[in-house]
Amino acid sequence: MRAVIIPRHGGAEVLALVQDFPEPSPTSREAVVRVAATSVNQMDLLVRNGYPNRAIPLPHVPGGDVVGTVESVGEAVRSVEVGDRVLVYPLLSCGECMLCRTGRPNLCSNWQTVGIHHHGGYAEKVAVPAENLIRLPAGVEFEAAATLPVAGLTAYHALSTVARLEPGELAVVWGAAGGLGSMAVQLVKQLGARVVAVTSSTERRAVLEKLGADAVVDRLKGPVSEQIRKLTPEGADLVFDTIGGATYAESLSMLRNGGRLVSCGILGGREAALNVHMVYYHHLTVLGVFLGTMNDMTAMIELLAKGSIVPLIDRVLPLEQAAEGQRMLETGRHVGKIVLRI
Repeated sequence: MRAVIIPRHGGAEVLALVQDFPEPSPTSREAVVRVAATSVNQMDLLVRNGYPNRAIPLPHVPGGDVVGTVESVGEAVRSVEVGDRVLVYPLLSCGECMLCRTGRPNLCSNWQTVGIHHHGGYAEKVAVPAENLIRLPAGVEFEAAATLPVAGLTAYHALSTVARLEPGELAVVWGAAGGLGSMAVQLVKQLGARVVAVTSSTERRAVLEKLGADAVVDRLKGPVSEQIRKLTPEGADLVFDTIGGATYAESLSMLRNGGRLVSCGILGGREAALNVHMVYYHHLTVLGVFLGTMNDMTAMIELLAKGSIVPLIDRVLPLEQAAEGQRMLETGRHVGKIVLRI
């Protein structure tokens, strides 16, 4: 089958399109999905470059976003049938650790994900546990659904489930014009809160305002924290930080007393200086988020089906242009998500 593989770690140039990658066969509890679309995520870049502290057997097929049609199922599968249109929930849990046994499989001690530990969506077919499949409602297009498993799931879990953003609160979203950030901007508004979108281009202001941003801040025009304090002297209730080390200190500095920092990215570095005095003196909370729960995933699909969330898609590329899609993501030459059609 056709697949884009990582034969060795490195830049986008290492990605290779092959025509004869081995086709998967389902185990008794798996299903094989014929992939219709996937999207390009920062996670794919981390996997390609060499995921921190995680050895990935090569060659590897990246891609945490998988949507398509069930092509075959294992003998014990009853939850889906051949021909079903499905989305793959990307987190795989062991079902045996204490966290799994106490109803928290998304925090599994032995967690794995599609696209990191298992071959992902940059291929014509993928085998996954049938319990990870969610049927797509009629009318939901594959390209739109392909934006949800990583970016949409992370944004929903962070804002609704973990941080519990309340109506009337003020949230600041870093990287608001990206795939994850643009989802977060829309979700903040769905939750009845106000949102300040942070971007690096005034040209994206109109796009972000159309998504619902109450204010847009250009990080190239001075410290973001100073611009936020001019908008709201007391500070923000929540900062959604998709970048990491480079923005951590500034994110904390723009929070009001009792504010929450939600961290879900490391592109700006894995390490950051943490002012412990600031955290306890101002009663701040730091929350780490990676993906989310099956219920979060189902909720995002429902929002998409109702039109409450409209994925911002920059462009749809054929699988053969996966390397170009990743280069666009690395250089910021995009607004929203980059989708690959298989």
